[in-house]
Amino acid sequence: MDGFFSEKLRQRGLEELGRARVLAGTAIALIVVSGLSTISCVVAGMTSSYIVGGIIAVSGYMTALCSLRVVSSIRIPALLLSMFMAIAFILTAFSANDPNLSAHASLMLITILTVYLLGPRLGLATLVPLALLAGIGHPLWFQFINPKPPAITPAYAWVMHLLSTTCVFAGWAVGALYSTGHAATHAALERDIKARKEAEAKLSELHRTLLDVSRQAGMTEIATGVLHNVGNALNSVNISIGIVTDRLRGSRITKLAQASALLGQHTTDLPAFLTTDPRGTVLPAYLGKLSAQLEAERESLLAEMKALSDSVEHIKSVVSMQQRHARYGGVVEQVTVPQLIDDALRLSAGAFERLGIDVRREYADVPPIEVDRHKLLQILLNLLSNARHALVDSGKQGKSLTIRVALFEGGQQLRIEVEDNGVGIAPENLTRVFSQGFTTKESGHGFGLHISALAAQELHGRLFAASAGPGHGATFTIEIPFQAAHAPGPTAPPAEPAPD
Repeated sequence: MDGFFSEKLRQRGLEELGRARVLAGTAIALIVVSGLSTISCVVAGMTSSYIVGGIIAVSGYMTALCSLRVVSSIRIPALLLSMFMAIAFILTAFSANDPNLSAHASLMLITILTVYLLGPRLGLATLVPLALLAGIGHPLWFQFINPKPPAITPAYAWVMHLLSTTCVFAGWAVGALYSTGHAATHAALERDIKARKEAEAKLSELHRTLLDVSRQAGMTEIATGVLHNVGNALNSVNISIGIVTDRLRGSRITKLAQASALLGQHTTDLPAFLTTDPRGTVLPAYLGKLSAQLEAERESLLAEMKALSDSVEHIKSVVSMQQRHARYGGVVEQVTVPQLIDDALRLSAGAFERLGIDVRREYADVPPIEVDRHKLLQILLNLLSNARHALVDSGKQGKSLTIRVALFEGGQQLRIEVEDNGVGIAPENLTRVFSQGFTTKESGHGFGLHISALAAQELHGRLFAASAGPGHGATFTIEIPFQAAHAPGPTAPPAEPAPD
């Protein structure tokens, strides 16, 4: 059937294509039926009106069939087919002068095909005149205009019966075409659904791969920050150990041992030794000065041990903080947002200090929020790293990063702003920066901001950017609700995605 269709018609949807196949099959069936009926009329020696009507009907059906080669929709061919079926029936009804022709099987075939091909509304517009003719016009014709129809000849009866039989089989052929077309459409839809499910599965797998890659990159980013902070603390530890070692080596504790040994040598004549011996007379003053020096050494060593202890505690806090945040997402808990931001800053503190970035905190007094800590920290780390890169790339002096926390909409929403005075964002890129794979950096991968935007949506919030243009810095804003700031169900394992 598809060989009768134009290229545009072949590209239509499955339902339209199925109707076109039924239309083409019906046109072919009607051409055969009308052709056989016309031949039967010729053989039976019936009047020329039957033969002329049959030729007109065959011509109309062939026109509808051929029109399928040039149209992009079946509407016009379907109208032609329905009109010629109705016209052929009307002409036959009046030519045959048979009062029973209105109940012929061909009338039902016209009805079924018209409704299927044109739909209920347009089909009704075509069938109303036919129904009025069959139900009212035709009976009135025989009652008032031609009350004495001619006798039904055997030849005419045979032609009508053969036509009914042919219409029955034509109806079966049309039904078979519809059933086959419907089955083919259903199979094609099942293939389409299967292909769509496979595409969705591949997209889901790609998303999981993206999360894994981003998470691994985030692990590297956090590990770098943690190692930097621990490295700084270890440097302080090494310095304190060196100072303590040097002072212990240079300690005057040995002089105390020498003075004690000298006193031990003169235990029998100690009073005379302390009053007459030149070494004994200066020994009390020497011991006083030595005692003061040892006291100063002790205080100095205690101070260094305090610094050493602080460095060790700093290392423990960095590791503990990372352990606290490195866990599976999806767990909703009460989070103090300013504290979470400070934790994110501490994880990146070494980089900010090393680059001379002035970090300013403008925290409003906000209550704890019910939120997935992992997702929110993931967003914050990405935004902080993104701001750091923007500040470094700007090459300007006076690099500053401002973080604000505030409530809005009557306290129902929480807003976190991360503002930098770095390279800024071009107006056309303000929304593109959140697209997967989009980046303006040579070493960027375009994952961080995309993942952050998805995480914000999972928190039932949003992430957006604002900038006055290149060279004027940028502000990234997270807005999340207090009551529904979490996604249903667990997410993937720990580690944050790499910043963009």
